[in-house]
Amino acid sequence: MNPPDALYKWDYRIEGNRGGYPLLWLHGFMGSQNDWLGIVHSQFSDYCNILVNLPGHGSSHLPAHAPFTTLLTTLIQELSLDGIEKFAVIGYSMGGRIAFHLENLAPERISALIFLSSAPGLKTRAEQDQRRIDDELLMDSLENVGISTFLKKWYSSSLFGDIKNNSTLFGELCHARSRNEVGKLRHALALMGNGALRPLWEQLANITTPTLLVTGELDQKYFRLNQEINQSIAGSIHHQIADAGHAFHLEKPLETARLIRHFLSEIIEGE
Repeated sequence: MNPPDALYKWDYRIEGNRGGYPLLWLHGFMGSQNDWLGIVHSQFSDYCNILVNLPGHGSSHLPAHAPFTTLLTTLIQELSLDGIEKFAVIGYSMGGRIAFHLENLAPERISALIFLSSAPGLKTRAEQDQRRIDDELLMDSLENVGISTFLKKWYSSSLFGDIKNNSTLFGELCHARSRNEVGKLRHALALMGNGALRPLWEQLANITTPTLLVTGELDQKYFRLNQEINQSIAGSIHHQIADAGHAFHLEKPLETARLIRHFLSEIIEGE
């Protein structure tokens, strides 16, 4: 095994049982590894939980100029040096998009795929070009209005369902997300946003890894996308979380955990 690429060192930590089966948890845009702590400590303590800070998020640093596939190869190498050769991947939104690319890069390393409100990218070049423009405008808006005002508007979107009406969760999210740096977020979108990574829709039919797709009942956009993904990946399962939006894993952590554990019990615990 060659040493990891010196261009980037991934920021992750391990929680739970180091001797348990490895689960790689990938958060969404503006999130961090801490997003998973509650659900991991209460529901997955018997697993070896690898909690990643994606580039530009949390305490991670920004990578030098390198193709994103090079960074993913480095992550796989680093996990190998930690004695982790095979693992299940749980990815939310941006993290799920990255999970699609991990599967495309090294399917032999992944035992199960769990996608939470995720899709394998935008389908057309025109959509990607427009998203890059929109992302730049989004980051300009963040810089202009400040992160507190930006976050209140962000989580008031219909995409996120009733999060805005849950004062405790809404407050916790705004507090946690406000620690992000605008420049790092801008770089993260340029590196692995929907407009940056190539779409993998045409590769879905090649996926043979057991796959669970989960969406929130109130997130009709991702429900439709995941219905299409479900039809493309043979044997995949699509579940909805009732009365929840895009970030259903934060709104309904116990329901989300039950779905994931049931799926893993059949795929991994039954081995």
